[in-house]
Amino acid sequence: MNYQRYRPSSQNRMPPGVMNLMIINGIMFLAKILAETKLIDLDILFGLHHPFSPDFHFYQYLTSMFMHANFSHILFNMFGLWIFGVMLENAFGTKRFLIYYLICGFGASIIYQLWGSIAQYNNFVGNVPGIIEALKTYPPGGYLIGASGAVYGVLMGAALLFPNTEMYMMFIPIPVKLKWLAIFYGAMELYSSFNLSPGDNIAHFAHIGGMIFGFILVKIYSRSKTHFY
Repeated sequence: MNYQRYRPSSQNRMPPGVMNLMIINGIMFLAKILAETKLIDLDILFGLHHPFSPDFHFYQYLTSMFMHANFSHILFNMFGLWIFGVMLENAFGTKRFLIYYLICGFGASIIYQLWGSIAQYNNFVGNVPGIIEALKTYPPGGYLIGASGAVYGVLMGAALLFPNTEMYMMFIPIPVKLKWLAIFYGAMELYSSFNLSPGDNIAHFAHIGGMIFGFILVKIYSRSKTHFY
């Protein structure tokens, strides 16, 4: 499976999968704002807590993908979903794209939690109670929210299918091939994961996790030539 370049069609410019994901994210963001007027924090309820936390529920692996911290958070994620998701859904089909998106989001959360567990283990070597207590409030702030992990998976999928499609980046006056764009963002997230700035509350390893799962899923589909559902 090698599309190399993306050729937009006059039909299906906004396919239903991407459109419905954007609508759900928008609804959840509005619901969060309205809930705040009633002093209800939906981030705590629907954000993903570590399994050691008393606030953890399995449904949070799904609901956390549709929660966002603020307007800029949801704006950039939905912009990425729109740009790269349309490309991927038109190539995969709606059902396969939605499954791909959700698996990337779920995988991003799992890898982020595993990374957090390893980090806390290194901080509390031999002190099992200390590790568990630290993980109860991991990540910093207590929960993980956002569609970024899934969107980074979509970016990876689009880059693998359409590596030579040229995109324009902000502040760069020349087009950049999609494969180099994915490499740049992946390298930037990997660097940021090991060099956190003070006050950095971005889940960089979740972004890397989404890209890893996206890479694996596309390679599985390319090799088997069958649907992965």
